[in-house]
Amino acid sequence: MGVWIVIVATGWGRFYLVEDAQIAGLSETLTEKEQVLKEHQELANNYTNLSKEYRELKQEVDESAKLLVKARSADAVYNNLISLSRNNAFTYFNFITVDSTHYDNFGVLNFDVSGEGHYRNLNKFVNSLEYGRPLFNIRDMTITPITDVDNLGRVQYSFKLKSLFDRDSIFDDYSELPMRPLPVYTHNSFYPLIHDVRENDENLTNIEQSRLISVAENFVSIRDQNGNIKHLNVGDRVYLGRLQTVDTSNNSATFRLNEGGILKNITLVLQ
Repeated sequence: MGVWIVIVATGWGRFYLVEDAQIAGLSETLTEKEQVLKEHQELANNYTNLSKEYRELKQEVDESAKLLVKARSADAVYNNLISLSRNNAFTYFNFITVDSTHYDNFGVLNFDVSGEGHYRNLNKFVNSLEYGRPLFNIRDMTITPITDVDNLGRVQYSFKLKSLFDRDSIFDDYSELPMRPLPVYTHNSFYPLIHDVRENDENLTNIEQSRLISVAENFVSIRDQNGNIKHLNVGDRVYLGRLQTVDTSNNSATFRLNEGGILKNITLVLQ
């Protein structure tokens, strides 16, 4: 009888001390597996969105990827720049080869580029280089505005250009045009806020030296600086501006002038 008691006690103790511990361990493992399963199910449920996001990111990378330049000589690079500097990206420029270095699969050509043109055109020219597929690198750029009244909006510029070219045709032929839209041109930050004014070569009516002699609906007559009578409609040009409004109630006309960056309204009143 005592033996049976010992056997039962031993079995009971194993069940509670050993098996119970194993059951607890398995329960913990099961909980961890359930958490992993839940995470995998969430990924599976989001597969469509994640796949779409991946394709979009890959497309963005592909469109932004730079490739070794196809041009292998200074003349070929020069022709490449000429092709980019056309139409609304046109500027005059000088092109000087500094040096070249050859490596196993690629080479490096260094150039000094300097020139002159409208800032808007230079902006597009440089962006075409930066955003195009060929691997050009621009550094040490300087831009100097031209303040002469006949050349406002134009700048002189210079920069160093590095061209990493494909020696062994590693890459297949590709379009050299930018794959993505260029940044939108917004403002010429080099345009002088205050500048000289052009001479009155067209002999337009100088409002500050003229007298109002009649007023009608959207129409005025003026004796100009030369003593001649000029008839002007709203919107017509005068020296440095235009006729902006006509006020028949007060027998007056207001002109909007731009005197070298200084905007002013001048009102003439019928005497």
